[in-house]
Amino acid sequence: MPGQAQANYEAYVAKHQADMERDHRGKIALMHDGEIVGIYNDDGDAYEIGCDKFGLGNFSAIEVGAEPIDLGILAFAFD
Repeated sequence: MPGQAQANYEAYVAKHQADMERDHRGKIALMHDGEIVGIYNDDGDAYEIGCDKFGLGNFSAIEVGAEPIDLGILAFAFD
């Protein structure tokens, strides 16, 4: 079963990417359980709110329009 980060990214690409890149390029999408739960101007704000609402490792912050970065094995350290 994929971790929260992988599941959120897959859901973002499949369901939200086109609309988000059209309407919110450069913003930060806060995701939890495959759904966008907030859009922020700053990744620090998204991270702080994600930690407060869902706890560390239970959310993702995706920069809208950014090219994905492959963290390799490190990606699993954050799930």
